[in-house]
Amino acid sequence: MREALFSTTVEEYRPVLTNGNGVWCEDIDGNKFLDFTSQVGVTNIGFSPRAITGAIAEQFSTLSFAIANDFQFSCSHRYSMLAGQEVSPVALAEELKRITPVPAPKKVLFEVSGATAINASAKICLEARRGLKSDVIEPELFCAFEKAFHGRHGFSLDISNSKPIHKLLHEQGFDVLRIAFPRRNVFRGNYFWLNDALSRLDTYKERLNAVYAEIVQGEGGIVIPDIGVLDALIKAVHNRGILFIADEIQTGFGRTGKLFACDYLSEKPDIMILSKSLGGGMPLGAVIARSDILPNGDLPQGTHSGTMPACPMAVATALANLKILQDRDLVANSAKMGAYMLEKLQEIKSKFNGITMVDSLGGLMICVECINVPYRDALIMESLRQRPGLLLIGAGERVIRFMPPLVVTQYEIEQALSIFESALNALSHR
Repeated sequence: MREALFSTTVEEYRPVLTNGNGVWCEDIDGNKFLDFTSQVGVTNIGFSPRAITGAIAEQFSTLSFAIANDFQFSCSHRYSMLAGQEVSPVALAEELKRITPVPAPKKVLFEVSGATAINASAKICLEARRGLKSDVIEPELFCAFEKAFHGRHGFSLDISNSKPIHKLLHEQGFDVLRIAFPRRNVFRGNYFWLNDALSRLDTYKERLNAVYAEIVQGEGGIVIPDIGVLDALIKAVHNRGILFIADEIQTGFGRTGKLFACDYLSEKPDIMILSKSLGGGMPLGAVIARSDILPNGDLPQGTHSGTMPACPMAVATALANLKILQDRDLVANSAKMGAYMLEKLQEIKSKFNGITMVDSLGGLMICVECINVPYRDALIMESLRQRPGLLLIGAGERVIRFMPPLVVTQYEIEQALSIFESALNALSHR
């Protein structure tokens, strides 16, 4: 690996996976693991579900590829779970328009990842402002939160700042106004914080284009907001004519116990960004945006395109993925299993001094905060060493994120937490 690949985020101790089924996976040495990362939110419906593999197989044999931005396609399946359903970018866009809380009229722009979808959304914001304020000469200003993570390149990295290392090789493009995230238990009902944030926004409101927000901060450390304060902020943002963009790349499609995390808010986003679990394992991102914010209800033709977005394979898997999510009522299962796992993790916290906090907005996205970074990293490693092992991944400075697939059962949660408690016991006896 070291001789063949440039360094990214891979750690030496992580297992080399060879196969997976549901919540379980196996490495090349035959070790079995419960995956409580969902591969950082991608495998919401588990590894290799047969319904998805069936849709992939039929789509590949029907139409393996088309450049959807140049050649629209529409396919019919006969045997997969999509039998009788149109498989096309238009059909997927119509489904996303139906289920997302972005107010109508709205349209969809497809991309290949979360970061590229964030980048594409910036173009929509720029065009919206160009139509409203064509005489503006000052450079654009965007607003994002401290510890935000929206991607690792281009504009998405401009508005991110969860870790300094991410920007080591990055030259800042857009100006970004940074405000503190209204964290629960820190800013609970703290409208003094709100007044300070709005004062800062008002200072720059002539330049300010949009506010980007993860409703739950992921890479920043599974940071849970005070929903009331966040809602009040977004309402004030809207009252000032500023756009609100909800980054649901990690929280979308049932992860927080609702279909989308912004469903916890009364204020609706002007633009929503989706990716990760949308594609059911295939690379796919989407921007769902109000079209009435644009001068002619659309982007000028040719201002954005690409070769890979919404290719046939990704569209088929996304449609199958959304059908499974609804047919199996996985959002409800996320809420139920998330509440159960949160209760059990809080019980574990009471037994071990190494765990300082357990928190969740809801669903299967739970923050487990440790006393320090070395303890957190050792606990992840010790969980891997158990047989069977438990796949966990860090977030922020001291947090472990518990994010199993939405298909997880109570029995599998009990197995995973038993492994986790064994790892905690092993550390306590060192």
